[in-house]
Amino acid sequence: MDILFGSSGLVGSFIAKKLKETKHKFLAVNRKKLSFLSDEEQQIITDFSESNFSDVNKGFISLGFPLEWYDLIFMRSKIKKVFQEVDYVLIMDIAQRLKNSGCETLSIVSAVGANKSSPNFYLSIKGRLEEDLINLGFSKLILARPGHLLGKRPKKKDFGTRIIEFIGLLSHPFMVGKLKKYRNIKAEKIASLLIEASSDKYGDGTYVIEFDEIKKI
Repeated sequence: MDILFGSSGLVGSFIAKKLKETKHKFLAVNRKKLSFLSDEEQQIITDFSESNFSDVNKGFISLGFPLEWYDLIFMRSKIKKVFQEVDYVLIMDIAQRLKNSGCETLSIVSAVGANKSSPNFYLSIKGRLEEDLINLGFSKLILARPGHLLGKRPKKKDFGTRIIEFIGLLSHPFMVGKLKKYRNIKAEKIASLLIEASSDKYGDGTYVIEFDEIKKI
């Protein structure tokens, strides 16, 4: 069975829908009931530590504290702690318990530019997370590093997000070579790539997804 954390989010919702479409047996762990999933496809909990991880073959984690666009550049001091608790502590806890239960394949949504040594707080936490997930020793680990994610969100786009997407649209043809990975990308595409990389088509090892490419590292 596959297990998914974060199916109410942008990428996570597409992962859940695609697993459902392809008749995969999966369980989405949510804090609230989602209308597009049946009762058998979701488990409603308020504390992720209550999750049952038995008989899990593959894990997908698409969790993250909701940030404003400017927090990605210079994060507000008042949210640094709660951001780290969700995007590092919670994810590491889930990953460790998945590994302890016998799960050997983990797919996770990180961020382009993730680097634990980055002066950018957001990217440094993502980089630290990636390094520590690698050290857990999953047989297969997939790290998606998308740029700005495109897709319909529950919250109306603010002015800053609209500007980012407009600049991304204009610069898209010129972002080639090493810059290609920074392009805006549809969340649905990232979901498809994560599912593809977790399939038997790809052997054991650590993989990164940068823009639309799956690379073994």
